[in-house]
Amino acid sequence: MKTVATTDHYVIEVDEKKNRILFTMKGSWTSTKAVPNWLEDVKKALQLVRPGFTELVDWTAVGAIALTDYIAAAQDLAMKAGLRKAARVYTSERFLKIQMDNLTEKTKFPVQSFFSHEDANAWLDKR
Repeated sequence: MKTVATTDHYVIEVDEKKNRILFTMKGSWTSTKAVPNWLEDVKKALQLVRPGFTELVDWTAVGAIALTDYIAAAQDLAMKAGLRKAARVYTSERFLKIQMDNLTEKTKFPVQSFFSHEDANAWLDKR
């Protein structure tokens, strides 16, 4: 596992063996000042995977997000780089999940939602 970036608001890691990017989102994403290097860090991670890669996005430690445009931009970068599919993990069915589901409808991001890391990883591991 290779760590690409660690901040107060996210950790980005790459599992080169599985060809997977792991995003651990944290805190409240309410200001661009809180995540100034987000898209650059996403681009760094994308350089370490091959087309057909997967993503695991852990939203279990996020309080609120107002920066959905930043998430949409990262999704666009991933799809252009050859993303096969992504899994999001939440603690429960709450506003954040609904917010991300609405964004997915707009961006057509190939993602499935889960409430456990085990289920998300099992789904991602299936071809």
